[in-house]
This record gives sequence, structure tokens and C-alpha cells, in this order.
Amino acid sequence: MLPIIAEQLSTLSPTLPFDLTVLSCRATVLLMPDKSQHVLLRNAHRSLQLAVSGADIQRPVCLRADAIWPAALSKHRLWALECLNALCAHGQIPTRLFQPDKRGARSTFVLRALDGSLAGASHREIAQVLIGQGRVHADWRDPRDHLRDRIRRAVTRGHALMSCGYRDFLV
Repeated sequence: MLPIIAEQLSTLSPTLPFDLTVLSCRATVLLMPDKSQHVLLRNAHRSLQLAVSGADIQRPVCLRADAIWPAALSKHRLWALECLNALCAHGQIPTRLFQPDKRGARSTFVLRALDGSLAGASHREIAQVLIGQGRVHADWRDPRDHLRDRIRRAVTRGHALMSCGYRDFLV
């Protein structure tokens, strides 16, 4: 979430106005009782959230970002600011700023193994579906147990995620 200050437009303002109505993405505004505004800008599967204070964001305004941020958050806020800048300049939230999660392939494997386990499949059946019958036939009885261990770890991790480990994804 990017904290932004919205200011009323001035005829002397050197910047272009920010106008939600001309953006090509979907904008959802939540008005809070304390007069703060939360804006969710969504384009395809990408989204950017703004925490807006100041003038009404539903009218054309000038946006200003606070330059002083806690060091731990600055990387994420700079990324969000770059997203907002690209959205204002080109009308789109750029794909290049949303890289796939490096854990994606492993997470998919783990969740598929969990699905198999919850459906009552044996570890061997799970391996056949996820890795292929040929590889399972060739390697399942290998004394080093690499394939069995891989499936066992995936199922164990899936159950751990299901019972509250999912919170790890929010970090």
C-alpha cells in the first residue's frame, strides 16, 4: 500500500492531474470514517493499493508522495510509486513490475500433492500424477529414496500450509 497525499488542483500546478475516471484500469474507492481514502487500482491480475489522505480522490487532483519512509518499507514503496507513475504515464500497470513468485512452481507442486493426499491417494499414486508413471516406475524403489522423499516432503509441507502455514505467503 502506497501512502499518497491528494491536493486540490491549482492553475499554477506544474503536474498533470490524476483523474480516476480516465484510467484504463478498474478503480475502487473506500471512504473511511476518519476521512482517509483507500483506492484499489486493478488491471488484469495486477493491482496497486493507495492510502490517500487530503483532497477527494474521486475528483481530479495532484498527487504527492511523502519522501520520508521507514527503511524497511522503502523498496516496496518505491516499487509501488513506480507502478503508479507508469499507470499515470501509460494508462496501464506494467507487467514487468509484477514478476512471478520464485516459489510458484514449488508451491503448485506442494498444493497438488496435498490435493492428492486429501483425496486419499497413496504417495506412489501422487508421484505418478505429478512426475509421471515412467519416472516413478524407474525410480520408486531406488534405495536412496529421492523420489519418495520428494513426495513425502511435498505432502507434509501441504498439510503444514493447510494448518496455518499459509500465513508464510503473506510475508
